[in-house]
Amino acid sequence: MFSALLLHAGRLLRLPALLSLTLLLLLGCRAQDTEANATSGDDDRSYQVGAPVSDSTVAAIVTSEYGSDTLTAEEFRQQLGFILQRYPQIQMNPALMPEVHKSIIEDFIVRHVVEGEIARQGIQADPTAVEQELEQIRARFPSPEAFQEALTQDGLTEDSLRGMIAQMVRQRTFREQIESRATPPTDDEVEQFRQQQAEEVHVQHILFRLAPNASEEEAAAVKARAQAVLDSIRAGADFAEMARRHSEDGSAQEGGDLGFIRRGETVEPFEEAAFALRDSGEVTTEPVRTRFGYHLIRLLERRQGTPMDAAEAREQLLQERKQEAVQHLLEELLAKATVRINPALVQAQL
Repeated sequence: MFSALLLHAGRLLRLPALLSLTLLLLLGCRAQDTEANATSGDDDRSYQVGAPVSDSTVAAIVTSEYGSDTLTAEEFRQQLGFILQRYPQIQMNPALMPEVHKSIIEDFIVRHVVEGEIARQGIQADPTAVEQELEQIRARFPSPEAFQEALTQDGLTEDSLRGMIAQMVRQRTFREQIESRATPPTDDEVEQFRQQQAEEVHVQHILFRLAPNASEEEAAAVKARAQAVLDSIRAGADFAEMARRHSEDGSAQEGGDLGFIRRGETVEPFEEAAFALRDSGEVTTEPVRTRFGYHLIRLLERRQGTPMDAAEAREQLLQERKQEAVQHLLEELLAKATVRINPALVQAQL
């Protein structure tokens, strides 16, 4: 109960993709099961991987200049159980499980380096902010008795919950300090961003799915299938018909038609390839790999939509720069960490 409330309300500083966001990206993208609303670059890992752990009571151990932390097997299973309960569809697709395991481990690593840096800087939680957050949680319950009952069910006391909130507030303060370093965009940058974001492309695609943890051999086989279909298209085969026959995406029956997309609506490799197409009917010169597999992309039409409001564009640009500042510092902190996992328990290829 309370862990869910804190996850929802806490705005915790974690990986560039929060654990909950990572899972959403794993579970789907656009309404047609493509790759919208995903961030790029989250396959780049800054931490080091050490020798495996054989202790059956341990899931992972992380060490850095801040010391050492252990994720027990029990804690790992509890977190996994919470995720599977919240996202039951994961159990219907076992190929996602290694990525879920990886998300738990990486969340553990980031907590370690972030809490270590917070301690090094001596960041304290504002007592007033802690009490305000606690009061907001209390207000979600119909009575003080219901609040106390929920505490008991979660094995917490009011003081231990207050400690969890204080940790959350420290993390938020740390993040705000990092974000304050972001440089506000200039008027010219805002206008350029408005025009760029207004550009839209109408595309079709054919998706050849590939599991995130696929081997090099599996990836090569899937790419070869994609290349064979691409060769057929270049030889005169109809793209829409090839999509209906071969695409492993919800858009297959529509000939792979995704409609108009704007920048920021798909994962970066897909976006770069789609917006690089210039002429109607042009197809990507080779299969494009994303976290979902290999894509063939065909441009149908380009158009310039209505630019967003200047104030909205300025705020979006600023938020992007704040996130970049956070990610940059996280990469620096993660470079200090070495993680060792128990491969008998953790199904993650780190």
